[in-house]
Amino acid sequence: MGGTVFFDYDGTLHDSMHLYGPAFRRAYAALVTDGWAAPRTFSDEEIASWLGYSPAAMWASFMPELPEAIWQRASAAIGEEMRRLLAAGAGRLYPGAKAMLESLREEGCTLVFLSNCSGSYRDEHLAAFGLGGLFTGAWCAEDFEGLEKWQIYRQICARYPKPHLMVGDRHHDQEVAVHGNIPFVGCTYGFGTADELSRADVLVSTAPEIAGAVRALTGKPRGHP
Repeated sequence: MGGTVFFDYDGTLHDSMHLYGPAFRRAYAALVTDGWAAPRTFSDEEIASWLGYSPAAMWASFMPELPEAIWQRASAAIGEEMRRLLAAGAGRLYPGAKAMLESLREEGCTLVFLSNCSGSYRDEHLAAFGLGGLFTGAWCAEDFEGLEKWQIYRQICARYPKPHLMVGDRHHDQEVAVHGNIPFVGCTYGFGTADELSRADVLVSTAPEIAGAVRALTGKPRGHP
């Protein structure tokens, strides 16, 4: 089949709420204890809305009044708790996600990991789920400080064989496709809204469906029937 498929991670391959939900609630409780936040409860949907953002963008939107040192401490606490939960076996890929990646790889696709996560998060998760050998490249926002995901794509895209295709669940992923003029597979089972996937060429409701969508779109420029 050939070509390169760029994959978002959280909300596309990894069901992050198994780790992020408990970690977020614990970090927020610490902010309350320290007097930086008022007590409140959060639904899973509200917490999930922050997934896919870089830490700086998430805190700037969620609690812009927090001093940088405080949100950085809270962000680090979330990361540490997620790391602990991952090591304890609490992490979960979406059903069929790894088999889908293996299938695309066997069919000749180059697979590239492209996420707004940190480098340590990327490395720990690729190791925990045995995904490292499936990706030819693994890039994260920390590798390109200050750049949006679509700008990162522009920095790295020439390294990989064409045609290119983006798979993801958030507006950051759709922007990669729009700015790069490449097809986009939108994952409705992830954490984005319908508006965030409004320009997807194909929508999928499960991870295994991605393989068929890639086969259908490979070789088609964005917007072509």
